[in-house]
Amino acid sequence: MAKIDWKIYSLSYGDFITDKVLSFNFSFGREKYLDTYSGNLLNVTINNAGDFASTIPYGSAIYVESYDGGSREYWQIFWVQEINYNDHPGDTGLSTATIVCADWLSRAGRVQANELAIPQNTISGQYSEFNSINSGPLPSDMTITELPESNSIGSAITYTGTVTNYVNLGVTTERGYLVVFQDFIRLINRDRVGTYTPVTIQLGRTATSNQIGYQSFDRIQNGLQFINNATITSTGVADQNASNATSVSTYGTAFYSSQTVDYNATQANGNANWIVNVFDDPSALRFSCSFTDTAQDSTAMISLIHQMFWNQGTNRILTLNYQVPGGSPTSTTVVLEGYSFSVTPQQTMVTFEMSPLQYYQFFTLDSTTLGILSGEAFTYDRAGIMYNQSATTYDDTYFLSGSRLGW
Repeated sequence: MAKIDWKIYSLSYGDFITDKVLSFNFSFGREKYLDTYSGNLLNVTINNAGDFASTIPYGSAIYVESYDGGSREYWQIFWVQEINYNDHPGDTGLSTATIVCADWLSRAGRVQANELAIPQNTISGQYSEFNSINSGPLPSDMTITELPESNSIGSAITYTGTVTNYVNLGVTTERGYLVVFQDFIRLINRDRVGTYTPVTIQLGRTATSNQIGYQSFDRIQNGLQFINNATITSTGVADQNASNATSVSTYGTAFYSSQTVDYNATQANGNANWIVNVFDDPSALRFSCSFTDTAQDSTAMISLIHQMFWNQGTNRILTLNYQVPGGSPTSTTVVLEGYSFSVTPQQTMVTFEMSPLQYYQFFTLDSTTLGILSGEAFTYDRAGIMYNQSATTYDDTYFLSGSRLGW
């Protein structure tokens, strides 16, 4: 029996159209940490008796919601961009239509900024320049929220290009993750990731009242995310190059380059050095798992949806339990990079794409998860560069679990 109660709501009609829906699927986020956010689509296949789909206007809002009794647990907004009709040739067969809807990022990929003046500011502060309330190019029903404030600073720029492209430039500068919620997005900064504790519902091999049991599980080695040479290119700043000599000597060269809006060479250099020290091991893993709601404990399934996706769903930290063939049980902390739902009346299939938390880690004083270094007092300057407070000099030699502590 399905555990997630889905409803589809059309703003054009001010009512649910769930009884017409045969199936739907959608996804958000990215597959792996270094991927860009390209935006995703909602595909809703409906019974098109009476040619109902033709009355749904282009650009109108479609809401996807899930409920636990009378309580809404998940709520997302999409916008209609295309309708595909499958008309039955006879008079008695089933005619269907698939309504294709864009999520926030996909829609913003078609919103162009033309010579938009963006002052030097935190990345989240720069994002706010695109909002219509600030005379930006976004329509009034789409917003980028400025909070929480990001760690990194973006350089002043006169920008021409899509909103989604600049959002991704901000992500490669900040190295956090994006959350799409209803009609706005927000960038979760590195400091905020460090404050989260894993949600109470875990992922593992069996379904219990506090664990989701996956039906398929993949461990993927670094591949293209194995990097030991990196170049960061930013407007108005000389290209910054970094190399992990130990990794190059052991495994050979693996190069990566990224366009950012880092505001000075110090911040850009820290960005490059962090990359080559976090992704220097080709055997490091990311994870993917899939599960159906029908195979889960109802309490666990509903609680997971509520904790991760309701009320802006900014905490994407999970505990993942798995066991390699012939090995011992392993527990690790991961970050949900992307997810997808494939829904029929019978069940919901869920897929999670996850990165190890260490990809986001940096030194945080007194943090039990992000490390305490021998009682030494460290702090950061406004750009995020770690330095030894007692010596007041920059120090690039301190590492935590093989990764650079900050920039």
